[in-house]
Amino acid sequence: MLQRVFLTMLAVLVPLGSIRADVTDCDRLAANPPDPDRLVEGVPRSEVDVGAAVQACTEALAASPDNARFAYQLGRVYFYAGNTEGALQYIGRAADQGYRQAEFVMGALADNRREGVPDNVCAVEDYWYRAASKGHLQARVAYVRHVTKGLFDDCRVQASSDDLAAMVDIKATGSEAYFLRLLVADLKEDVDAHIKRNAE
Repeated sequence: MLQRVFLTMLAVLVPLGSIRADVTDCDRLAANPPDPDRLVEGVPRSEVDVGAAVQACTEALAASPDNARFAYQLGRVYFYAGNTEGALQYIGRAADQGYRQAEFVMGALADNRREGVPDNVCAVEDYWYRAASKGHLQARVAYVRHVTKGLFDDCRVQASSDDLAAMVDIKATGSEAYFLRLLVADLKEDVDAHIKRNAE
């Protein structure tokens, strides 16, 4: 009886179908599997129908101009279409809106010195710090690695020692858990050594 009442209340509060109502063709065709904020499983690069994805995400963004997820996904497929300028425009726009996958990608592009992206290691620090602070796994790993290897020494490193320790407090699960545990163990040692050096 209680279960029936609960389900009835849930149906009133959350109309059936509304949970997936935000999923669009842009999501179905262009979501990136590593994106923690995607709404669907995601499409590997090798399986992306670039033309259809560009059209779907262009339409989705026209209907919701402030949607950072759509902007990021449009930028992603623009890269695959060879439109680097458009890709940087839309991924950068999503990053400016605080979309953490876009922040991580912009940092990675700057770190790899991709054409069209400012060659500025401190921009990498800022993008990755912002994404890492929001729990983005790849950004946490990349940020901590760069800090402990001194690659951000010429920047105002925004993370405190406590922040760095929290970033490597990663619970390894899934099929890659073994390798992630090894990586996390190494990163924790690096963080401890970094904190010790800075305390001397």
